[in-house]
Amino acid sequence: MQAKGVLWCVFANFIVATVAEKRANCTRKDTKLFCEKNIPIANFPSITWLNVTQVDWETLDFNVVHQKFPNLRLLSVVGTNLTKVHKITLPDTPLDLRIIHLSSLQITNFPDNFTSHFPFLDTLNISGNFLGEFPKFSFAGLGSVYLSANQWNCSNSLEWALKVNRQVFKDLEQLRCFKMPHNNKPVLAIAQFRKITRDSCTPNCSCHLIKCITDMETGVLEPIIEVNCSFRGFVELPSKIPPKTKILHLEGNFIKDLDALRTNPIYRDVLDIYLDNNIVTSINNLEGSYWLTHLRVFSLRNNEITEIPAYAIDNALEHNTNMPNAVRLFLGGNPWRCDCLFAPRFKEMLQKYAPQIIDLRDIRCAKDSDNSLIPVIDLSRTAVCHSPSEYTIQEALDLLNGVLASLIVFVLGKLAYDYYHYKKTGRLPWIVTKLP
Repeated sequence: MQAKGVLWCVFANFIVATVAEKRANCTRKDTKLFCEKNIPIANFPSITWLNVTQVDWETLDFNVVHQKFPNLRLLSVVGTNLTKVHKITLPDTPLDLRIIHLSSLQITNFPDNFTSHFPFLDTLNISGNFLGEFPKFSFAGLGSVYLSANQWNCSNSLEWALKVNRQVFKDLEQLRCFKMPHNNKPVLAIAQFRKITRDSCTPNCSCHLIKCITDMETGVLEPIIEVNCSFRGFVELPSKIPPKTKILHLEGNFIKDLDALRTNPIYRDVLDIYLDNNIVTSINNLEGSYWLTHLRVFSLRNNEITEIPAYAIDNALEHNTNMPNAVRLFLGGNPWRCDCLFAPRFKEMLQKYAPQIIDLRDIRCAKDSDNSLIPVIDLSRTAVCHSPSEYTIQEALDLLNGVLASLIVFVLGKLAYDYYHYKKTGRLPWIVTKLP
């Protein structure tokens, strides 16, 4: 009679488990249980492998999992609505889980002590979630970790990406930043660029990785580094800046000489340089330099410049690869020389590159000149060429230039005509027949 009772209990438990499996839409294969949307109500002490797909519950409670599946070795929960992992308060006997796969869910964080309850855990896959920060729980003892396809916030510290064991974190190079300014850029690369920027930063300056861009020709990721050395007491251009620096701020210092832009190779990558409120008196030594033909922003407001080699600037801008859309010049607030020898040519250059010269109307004659504080762009030739001799010489030069240009056009036209006439008739030009 007692044996019949035991058999009846076993049979009853089997019936309950079978009904529970059906309600949860589960399929059992030996010690493996495959479910959709939910897990069964009954307990399954013999199950070692639980795979749940298309879950329709929001919170995963490992306390319940441990109660229903005390001998579970593998847990896989994939898609779609699960957002939270409940705080674990397991009994003294820890779970025997070896593999946890929580992927393609909406989990934003994990309990700080998450892995401490799984002393035998070897593989943790939490890819495809909404994690923005590196988890605070320990990864010690794990053999494989997967973190890709999360929403990593690369505006915060990424030191963890440089410290983790790449043999354990299998997909580290696949991690991508989420949101601007590093959206979809590799987390590891951003972390490395930040470290380089910090370690090589100019003393007494602040350095920041603004963003990264992919070179269209090479496909190589290039950092955009900004260095701010404004109001730091510099008397010359810094001799050291981080490699790949693109933007350099040096406003409010005591810099006079810009020769380093021509001679120091570290400035070849600098595209934007801001030198407002210094004591620069001349940029003549930049004539013919690599930097002048590759600049993007050159700001020299409120210095002590009286004149520039207008022809050299014109030539440099003609060959600048960033023209016309990216180049910006700022020249206002300087005591410009407004005489007959410089002002007319300078005005022509300003007119030619007016779209690139942002503070055009702030470029004014020196305060102590005859045309005090008048915008150079508004000057007439008669306003700066006061003496008849100056005006006559300039006018004569202009006339001579016009005559020479006309003669060149005439000679080229005559040469083209004679060549055409010879090809058509075979007769040489008259002047050629008269030559000895």
